[in-house]
Amino acid sequence: MRHHDRPAVGSRSVVRCLALVLTAGCLSSCSNGGSDPVTRVPINTATGWSDSPHISRDGNRLYFMYSRYDFGPWILSGGTTAPVLSGPDRPGLHHNSANPFDESDIYMATKNPDGTWSEAVNLGFNNAYGDSSGMEINDGNTFIWLQGNGSGNDIVIATKNPDGTWGAAVNLGLDINDHAAGVFQDNPHLSSDGLGIWFTSNRMGGSGARDIWFSLYASGSWSAPVNMGTPFNSAGDDDQIWISPVGATPDIYWNGPGGMNHCVWTGSACSATPDAVTIPGCAYAAEVSIPDDGQSLYFGCGNLTTGRVSIMYSVKQQDGSWGTAVPVD
Repeated sequence: MRHHDRPAVGSRSVVRCLALVLTAGCLSSCSNGGSDPVTRVPINTATGWSDSPHISRDGNRLYFMYSRYDFGPWILSGGTTAPVLSGPDRPGLHHNSANPFDESDIYMATKNPDGTWSEAVNLGFNNAYGDSSGMEINDGNTFIWLQGNGSGNDIVIATKNPDGTWGAAVNLGLDINDHAAGVFQDNPHLSSDGLGIWFTSNRMGGSGARDIWFSLYASGSWSAPVNMGTPFNSAGDDDQIWISPVGATPDIYWNGPGGMNHCVWTGSACSATPDAVTIPGCAYAAEVSIPDDGQSLYFGCGNLTTGRVSIMYSVKQQDGSWGTAVPVD
């Protein structure tokens, strides 16, 4: 277990939100671009665990975390049943059989010309512990994510070298990564210019169990995080914010105690009362991201019966609503 007594995978993915929903008892043969379909490991596997999706701004790169462990039994049992080692072994995956919650790597699939997704590749900066909840900026040349170290987890960032390899992960420092006993940080979202960060934490000064916080980068360091306040934070659990980088009034999505919420951001507040987001075919959707064209929404969909998560997408309808959830593969 992590120092905050939450699992590495569960602490920064749909699995944690899904576990909270289930515990509370309320709802708050694909193509592979020409390679052998038998050898390709799909993004959504029947066993193991794929979670924490993020789509690139151009819609051509899909990032997600993967573990060989199935956390569904752990979720459904309220933490009394151990995760099951059952999934396929993706190339490059760091194994951690000593602690299932320390096994997860971030992978990337690229979109084929026919709209299907390629074989997912390990991004290479993953360490021996849990890596998850990542997103890119700068056309994929900068990446921010949550990385474990065996006793805790910190938000880190890396940039690509000229040869295409990844530089070392840089810790964002103690202002962002609070190491007080029982405190955790989670689900980072970086602004398109890399100078603003939103993330989730249960640190002192919040209004609920988990709140969304914001910090700015200036003069070589990150400022002391500021609580986002209402309507983003409530007395319950608030998490997994996503902010459109396009336009003067960007869309903001986040998950609260009742599910997914949305509003248009004016720069200091929501322009109107947030609306609840319903996606047909998905009982619990979280960790949303949207390409710049605004026509598709990618997310992790939690199944309240099996406890499992699938990475799915939805297409915007003419009336502005989101269409039926479809698995990415």
